[in-house]
Amino acid sequence: MIMRCLKQFMAVVLGIFLLSTSAIAQETGKKPAIKDKTVKTLMKFAFGLMPEIYTGPDGKKIAINKKKPDEVMIPVDDARRIILVADRSAKAQNCDLKVMQTLNHNAMVKYEQVFKSWSDQQKLFINQLHLFTVLYMTGNVKFDEQKTAQEKADIKSGKKIPDLENKYKCSDDERKKVAASVDEYLDKMAKAIREELLRRKKLGSNEKKSNEVKKAQK
Repeated sequence: MIMRCLKQFMAVVLGIFLLSTSAIAQETGKKPAIKDKTVKTLMKFAFGLMPEIYTGPDGKKIAINKKKPDEVMIPVDDARRIILVADRSAKAQNCDLKVMQTLNHNAMVKYEQVFKSWSDQQKLFINQLHLFTVLYMTGNVKFDEQKTAQEKADIKSGKKIPDLENKYKCSDDERKKVAASVDEYLDKMAKAIREELLRRKKLGSNEKKSNEVKKAQK
């Protein structure tokens, strides 16, 4: 069943390669090229591969309610944003820009922490959606019916990424473009986060002054 669904899904993946030639362009206010149907399909498969129980590095366990996907998955527009980040991560991986790939992912995580209020389940889904999209777009995931149950479980949990040769190799020119796109994204995220934190600081200061004035007037 899984094999049949994944084979059907490859057409969607090819569509993403054609539609997302510039992830940065999609984040500048223009209508995203990735259609809702494609986003929802990616979300469905990413959700399906999530473990029922996730154990974090600190030992904390988070139960994933597989019977209520709406409590785990995020809105389509937000998922589209994550997929666009994954597009850039995949390009960086294909171009062997491992550090930039990590920075790209970390900037996404920081943005979500500052601007969104996700539940623990949703945070896990965001990372799963990013991971799943990167694996497919780099050709680094392949399900084999001969794999053991543990191997499949490791792939689902993200603990094991198959060590397969990338199906795509980028040129030196493309490597420079990918690096530039990541740098642009990092600068944009840093600026947005810095301005938001400053706004909150000023708001908190104004509220404090207002409360002090009210106390003085009593």
